Parts: sequence; structure tokens; C-alpha cells
Amino acid sequence: MTKLFISADLEGACGVTSPLHCFPERDRPGYDGAVSALAQEVNAVVSAAFDAGATEIVVNDAHGYMTNLPVAALSPRVRLLSGKPKACAMSAGLDGSFDGVLFVGYHAKAGTTAGILNHTFHDKLFDVSVNGVSYGESGINALYASLEFGVPVILASGDQALCEEVHTFLPSLETVQTKTSLSFSAALNRPIEDVLAEYRQKVTALMQAPESWRQNLLTLEPPYTLQVTFINSLAADVAMTLPWLKRLDGRTVSFETERFQTVYQALQSCYAILSYSAYME
Repeated sequence: MTKLFISADLEGACGVTSPLHCFPERDRPGYDGAVSALAQEVNAVVSAAFDAGATEIVVNDAHGYMTNLPVAALSPRVRLLSGKPKACAMSAGLDGSFDGVLFVGYHAKAGTTAGILNHTFHDKLFDVSVNGVSYGESGINALYASLEFGVPVILASGDQALCEEVHTFLPSLETVQTKTSLSFSAALNRPIEDVLAEYRQKVTALMQAPESWRQNLLTLEPPYTLQVTFINSLAADVAMTLPWLKRLDGRTVSFETERFQTVYQALQSCYAILSYSAYME
């Protein structure tokens, strides 16, 4: 029995290049096309995994409002986790009963050169680090899976910048490159059928070699020190209403804990509370 967890973001999907594609109120046709591409990519992973022996797959809608993927657009065998708020956001629903995690449609961290729609959880976060190492969303979610549950990431997809980023901390990880980004909001997209075929080929191969998955487990000794650097001091001012944070400088706060789940939830709190700063802008 093989149980898989898919965390599905949107920016890294084939054809998604503009911020307008990412939210329905900005560009409904563009958003619908982006969600359609993401659903096709998720379904390619799902069908290959089930055909190769997977017994259960949970898909966590991990983008924006986290209500992007319609149930009807996915395989009827999938369980879809949709909506928010949910603790540990992009990895909500993950536990030790899973055998592997797949990141579909992911993007590079904030500030990456030629990384499509690059950011780290929120547009007011400039950098996120744990124990002195800077991570994007892929790194935080991979650490959470490894350190909390001993579950390895087995595949990630997105543009070339995302693929390069994940290989800095998981050099053996299988990746599917959906496009080549030229800037923050321009990319040369691969033909979608080629992307879907690569998903099917790589997922099938992975399912035939589960003994290789454990090489993608990350290790990091506690205590874990989270540092969040915001784009301005106002955002840090708002975050400091959370009493467990320590102010390091005008834009940076920190937090130390023995559990990585608490790291994730502290980070989540740092950006969730930023809605309170909107009236100042």
C-alpha cells in the first residue's frame, strides 16, 4: 500500500506567467486557464501513480484562497483538501501515514533572478531562513515533511528556477520543468502534452523504485531558529504584535523552538496577520 500527498500550487504550472493569472478577480479567463493547466498536471501525476500501484492520494490545494481546484476536475479516486485557514497551509493534512510528497506547480523563493512569480508565502516577505539558511516554500514544506513525519519529497515541478532551487537542498530529487522563465512575469512554456508525458514517465519510474525515496529525507538538529525579513518595517511592526517574536532589526523578526511544526505555524502567523497593515498603505 502506497499513500501519496500532493501539494498543488499554481504559479509553477505550465502557461502561468502573470500575476493576473493567479486570482479570479484579476483575470477570470486567465485564471481559469491556469487552473485547468494545474488540474491537468495533477491528474497526470495521479493517474500514473494509481496505475503504478498507489492506493491513496490526497491533494492539498495550496495556492491563494486554496479553493482553486474543483473536485470535478480531478480523478474521482483523489481526496481533495480545499480551503483555508488550515494550520501549516501548503502541507496541511500531511502526517506520518504518507509514504511520499509531491510538489506540483511550485515556484522559486522571493528575489530569485528569472524565477516566475517568485515569492515566499506572501508578497511582504523578503526572506525566510531556518538556522541561517534561506528557504522558499519548497524548502519549508520539505523540511516539515521530513522533520515532523519522516516523509520524503519525491518529485517537484515548476520553472527552471524552482528546479534549481530544490536541487540545492535535495540534489537527487526528480523534477519536471514546466517552462523557462525569462523574468518575474515572462516565460517560454513547454508544450503541455510534453509536460504531462514527463510527469507520467517520472512518476511511473518513481513508483517502481520506492527504496530510492528515503534519500530525499532532510535532517536538521533542533533548536530551530526562524528568521523572517519583511519588505518594510511596517510589516515587521505588525508582526511584532505576536508576543513570541523577537525583533532583530527594522525588518527582521526571529523565533526559536524545538519543533518544526511550530516554526511553520509561527511563519504562517507572521504573514497571516499582515492584513491588519493594509489600511496604512
